[in-house]
Amino acid sequence: MIIAMPIRTSSLDAALAPLFGNAKFFAFATDATQIDVIKMEQLGGRDVARTLIANNVDVLITSHLGLNPFALLKSYGIKVYFAGEERLTISDALKLFYANELAEVTSDNFDSLLGEHDHHGETHGHSHSHGHTCCTQHSHA
Repeated sequence: MIIAMPIRTSSLDAALAPLFGNAKFFAFATDATQIDVIKMEQLGGRDVARTLIANNVDVLITSHLGLNPFALLKSYGIKVYFAGEERLTISDALKLFYANELAEVTSDNFDSLLGEHDHHGETHGHSHSHGHTCCTQHSHA
């Protein structure tokens, strides 16, 4: 299984990047200890999603993802998990994932988890009204 995460720097335990499509680096983990970092040459959600598909990613852990890249990833069978709004490092995210404490994003919960977030004043062309508060302590049940 290959788990991808958008990250801020090329460090092996970097913090997850807040925006999927603009992440400069991605971590690829095959387990909790085998992690590779690549510089992401593509920008924009769909192009980044295509890169993940080409790299045979099985799981994406992210705090933000647009509907179009989400639909593209799901069409290839890639599972998406919500990392929450708190700062997480690669190792934090992997621990939560392996403990089944990250919520899987589905078509039914996309809007409440990923669809309506305002990241640092960026609107991304969609509305930003939501009343939920999220944390990383979700069950897959």
